[in-house]
Amino acid sequence: MLATVLFETVKCFILLALHFGVLAVSVILINKKVGLPGELYRKLLHLVSVFSIMPIVIPSSSWVASVLVCLLFMGLAYLGTKKTNLESAVDMKQRSAGEQTRSMLLLYGTYAVVIFFAWGLFSQRWAAVLSIIAWGIGDCVAALVGKRFGKHKVSGRFIEGKKSIEGTLGMFVTTFISVFVLYHRHTALTNIWFVVLVCFWIAVFSSITELFTKHGLDTVACPLVSMVGFIILTLAAGGI
Repeated sequence: MLATVLFETVKCFILLALHFGVLAVSVILINKKVGLPGELYRKLLHLVSVFSIMPIVIPSSSWVASVLVCLLFMGLAYLGTKKTNLESAVDMKQRSAGEQTRSMLLLYGTYAVVIFFAWGLFSQRWAAVLSIIAWGIGDCVAALVGKRFGKHKVSGRFIEGKKSIEGTLGMFVTTFISVFVLYHRHTALTNIWFVVLVCFWIAVFSSITELFTKHGLDTVACPLVSMVGFIILTLAAGGI
């Protein structure tokens, strides 16, 4: 058992390193070459981190190994940013001091929690993946659409700054489509309308959570809300 977990941990960590080595480095080099718009550059790196859930979970046969990969990556990310000039090499404008380090720790800590509950306790491996996808792709689209096309602003006591209706709708549509593409292939539910209903409500939950979450904590809140939604709605629809 221990040997299997260690093997799976090493295997998935190597795949994770290759994921970042190819995709993140490619985005950084493209940015240095052509000078991508700041928000686009930020969101491309964001997507690289979002899809890193794939090499962490999909090739693994053990949820314990996947959690260990997340914890190991958190430790190395922290040391890498504290002991090297990694943040300056990325050349991304930080909104506050230590933003990149804090974001990485929050993100992969959330991955570990989602994997533990969705896969470890409820045996829903794909719910762990989809909980991250439901937030990550939609959040990226919300930011880009909101900045480019956001004309109808919303603000209030529970909203940080000003957000746009266009951005929120962009997140809802993108989340629904991206979740549906994967969920209908990996759920035990056979009724397509149940699948559509689950994806619809996940998109609603995720979009509303992102709208009202402050201080960049949508990284934590959206995946956790989506995970709970997947588990409850899937069970309520008669599957797992």
